[in-house]
Amino acid sequence: MRMALFVVAGLLAGTGVAAAQADLSKLVGTWKGEIQQRMGKDADPTVVLIIKSVKQENGKWVADARVGATEDKTAKVNLEIDPSGSKPSVRWTGGKGATYDLSLLDDKNLVGTTVLTTGAGGATRDRSRSVKLEKQ
Repeated sequence: MRMALFVVAGLLAGTGVAAAQADLSKLVGTWKGEIQQRMGKDADPTVVLIIKSVKQENGKWVADARVGATEDKTAKVNLEIDPSGSKPSVRWTGGKGATYDLSLLDDKNLVGTTVLTTGAGGATRDRSRSVKLEKQ
């Protein structure tokens, strides 16, 4: 009886890994959207995230990814992938220091926040903004 429980537990653990890998493959593609709340008058709220591939290296999930305001104006980004929650999440820091933290809501939507750090007169403050990206 105990052996049967260990076998079932082992199979379920393997299924969990396979399910996580299947969810991570859903991240691959081009995602477009906006920072949802008002920003500075010259700031472009558009965000384009292009994830070309996702793979596991040295026990961590990594992606070949680019981010920018348009598909033509993207730069390589160090995308951190966290598969540990009920849905995978991605994190990165943008060129102006804004940090993004988005989770896969469903097959077509990444949702989360960005924290914009601003400085005026030597003081800095963080402003959190909602972000929603849709898979194209």
